[in-house]
Amino acid sequence: MRFSSILNEDYNQRLRFKRRIWILLIFIIVLIYLFYVIIIENDTSLKKRTIQFSDVSSKNFLDGCRYIYIDMGTNIGIQIRKLYEPQLYPNASVVPLFKRIFGKHTKEVCSVGFEANPIHSNYLKEFEKYCLKRNYRVKIYTSTAVSISNGIQDFYIQSDNKFYNYWDSSLLPNSNKTKISVTTIDIASWFKNIVLNRNISSTIMMKTDIEQHDSIVLTSLIFSGVYCSIDLIYGEHFNEDFRNAISILKQYTNSCKTELVYMDDETYHTRRVPFFITN
Repeated sequence: MRFSSILNEDYNQRLRFKRRIWILLIFIIVLIYLFYVIIIENDTSLKKRTIQFSDVSSKNFLDGCRYIYIDMGTNIGIQIRKLYEPQLYPNASVVPLFKRIFGKHTKEVCSVGFEANPIHSNYLKEFEKYCLKRNYRVKIYTSTAVSISNGIQDFYIQSDNKFYNYWDSSLLPNSNKTKISVTTIDIASWFKNIVLNRNISSTIMMKTDIEQHDSIVLTSLIFSGVYCSIDLIYGEHFNEDFRNAISILKQYTNSCKTELVYMDDETYHTRRVPFFITN
C-alpha cells in the first residue's frame, strides 16, 4: 500500500507540473497578444477607420470551394503559382506539402493572397488576371497588411532590396526603412465572415510569412476560435515559445486538427515566369 501511494503521489506531482507548464505557456501567449493590442495597436501612427472587408462583393469569392489556400504575405505570388503550376518550379519544397493536403485537386483549389507592399500591386493584379483566365480561382488583396484589426497602419519598406522583391518589409518600425501607410485587415474577422460563413466544409491550408508579425496574428486566430478550423499552417517566423505552447495545447485536446509546420521555401523567389495564355 505504501509503495502504491508513493507511485500515486509521484504521478500527481508530475501531472501538477505539466499543468503548471501548460498554464505558463498560455500566459506567455496572452502576454504577447496583449502587448500588441495595448502597445502597438495604440501607437499614434495607427489611424483607425472602419473597413468592411466582408462586403467587398455581394457574392462570396469562396462560395462552393472545397479546397482553400490562404497566402499571408504573398510577395509576388510565387507560392500560389507553385500550387497550380508546379512544373515551373522543380524541387520546390512546398509542392509535396500541397500534394499531401490537396491530393489530386490542386487545380480546384481557391486561393486568397494578402500583400502589404504596394510596389507589388501592379504585378499581382496581372497575376490574378492570368490565373482567372487559366480558370484558377485566385483573389489577391493588394496593399493590404494582415493584422488583428481593420485600419491604416505604418508599413516599412526595405527599399534597397529590389532584387529580392523587397524582403523584410513589414509593420515593425524601422528607421532604416521607407515608411508608408497601408490598409490593415483583421484576418480573424475576415476568416469568420468569408471562409467559415459558408454552407460547405473545406480543406484549408495557410501560409504565414508576415515578417515577425506571425505569432501575434496566429494568437488572434486562436482566441477568435478559427485556428482549429485550418488543416495546416506553414511558415518560418514561429518563435519557439509559440511552437511549444501549441504543442502542449494539442496534448490536452482531441478536437484541434491543425498541423503547424516550419518551412522556409524561398526557391525561385526572384523568378517571374511570363504569363502565357494558350488558346
